[in-house]
Amino acid sequence: MRAVGLTLLELLIVMALLATLMGIGIGVFRNLGSPDLQAAGQVRDALSVARNSAMRERAPATVNVDPATRTVFASGLRTVGNWHFEDVAGTGWPVDAAYGGGELVDAGVIGSALELDDDEVLVLSELPSSFDSPHGFGVDLYVAPQRDPRPMTLIERPGSWAVALDREDRLVVTLQLEGAGAEPEEFAVAVPAPMLTTGRFVRVTVTFDGRLLHLALDGARATEDTRFDVARPLAVVSSAVVRTGEGPTRLRGQLDELRLLSVVVGQPDPLPVDVDILGAAQLIHVDAFGRLDRSHHAAPVEIAFQTGDPPRRTSVEMGLLGTVRTLSGPAAGTGGAP
Repeated sequence: MRAVGLTLLELLIVMALLATLMGIGIGVFRNLGSPDLQAAGQVRDALSVARNSAMRERAPATVNVDPATRTVFASGLRTVGNWHFEDVAGTGWPVDAAYGGGELVDAGVIGSALELDDDEVLVLSELPSSFDSPHGFGVDLYVAPQRDPRPMTLIERPGSWAVALDREDRLVVTLQLEGAGAEPEEFAVAVPAPMLTTGRFVRVTVTFDGRLLHLALDGARATEDTRFDVARPLAVVSSAVVRTGEGPTRLRGQLDELRLLSVVVGQPDPLPVDVDILGAAQLIHVDAFGRLDRSHHAAPVEIAFQTGDPPRRTSVEMGLLGTVRTLSGPAAGTGGAP
């Protein structure tokens, strides 16, 4: 007599069908909900995407609130490359590194590190399209530069961005931004005083998401963040490599634990047609732990909107620790509490 039961393949097919049906059901119920519930769901989704992205990548994320277009959407950093310099083949993800004669030394941050001198240059070529985001980039690496020479390029993507030490030993980040003309506009910011110690590994972190340029050394903010009033797209050079400089200004010293990131922007789907966002445009900053960034927000933030006749006010609030709650009630001036 044949045993009654499901094979693994049959079980997987059933689970796939259930998942599909559940997805369809969620979409149907969302469409059946009232406009304020739909809008609250979209806002909560954007906040959740930013928070989850920040915690997953250990990198900041933002939520853009635009009343003019009635959109609320998240943007965050996504890791697109890692190199740990643990073997002479330059093994990394998604492509291996080439460093022409550079040697591995034992005293790395984790395991070994790459030491460059003379004519040796780290080159990451044939990079995939995931690196080519006009919305911004991130770079995170440990570096121990030699005392000379200066200026010295730590890492760059020619035609797009560069991280270097200037003649006064200050850390300088240079961006090539899309401008009104055919040529990109160069923008640079420098840490006010020398902060890299020769012969000791320092973690250098730079992130730029089109609106905010952030520099950190050993996890601490190196200088005030640079804010742009409107999003500034980064010049993208799809054929360019990432390298540790070129010629006499190339990096001489050691580097380890290199991570490159790219900015991903969520789909800015408008809220339901009869829902209006209240207040001015705002940019909500989430830190690498999924909390509101205290350097930007001293109190919980609120995204409020109204709909219906008589108008009904709904707001989604994000607390300082990243918790989210929804509040609703009659709009101000309609006879009830706002």
